[in-house]
Amino acid sequence: MRSDLPFYLHYASRCGGPILELACGTGRVIVPLAEAGYQVTGLDLSEEMLAVCRASVSEHGLSDRVTLIHGDMSSYRLAGNDYALACVPLRSFSHLFTQQDQIDCLRCTADHLRSGGTLIVDAFAPFFKVLSQEHEGEDIRRREFEMSNGNSVVQWERFIRNDLVRQILHFRFRFEERLPSGELVSMMEVPLDMRYTFRYELQLLFEKSGFEVMDVFRDYDRNPFDGTGEILMVGRKAD
Repeated sequence: MRSDLPFYLHYASRCGGPILELACGTGRVIVPLAEAGYQVTGLDLSEEMLAVCRASVSEHGLSDRVTLIHGDMSSYRLAGNDYALACVPLRSFSHLFTQQDQIDCLRCTADHLRSGGTLIVDAFAPFFKVLSQEHEGEDIRRREFEMSNGNSVVQWERFIRNDLVRQILHFRFRFEERLPSGELVSMMEVPLDMRYTFRYELQLLFEKSGFEVMDVFRDYDRNPFDGTGEILMVGRKAD
């Protein structure tokens, strides 16, 4: 996915650096930010993801602009506390499964931002059709992409259940690698759990953690939130 990159580059140009990305993964956002000239720190809980990110940063010749840290985004302590911009892209905030973890993450981040610094969190607007679903769903074909070896991978998604008390959706993803003839080569199933947060719940979490909410968008074109799509919340650290 690359559709959100102009969104983050826009805010980088407005806020300047240095920039902190939480749950940076393989560097999908970090590399374009560093290529644009910003000093970027990336934090992630997965050593495997960071290894891929480190290789990508090195391949692009950006090692002097990027610092990668292994850590938990709900409890981290970095040397610097003068970041101009922090972000949690692509719904990674939804992998914090308790409200306390979410508050801890926001407060940690506030501690690392300069006065007036900006925080962007990308969550998803809860889809009520799924929230009201009582039984396990059918497999839904989400996408297909080509591999470098000429094979294709098809991604399937299945709703498993909704934990209404903890606000956690449980899904299972299946990835099928197939030859050009269609013959199945391999298959892998991966569980995915995501905590959903409502728009005004997220705003209260921001405010409780020392942020003033400046904007809430529904998409990366910065259209106002209308209850669908993403919840792209932009907050300013209070003075």
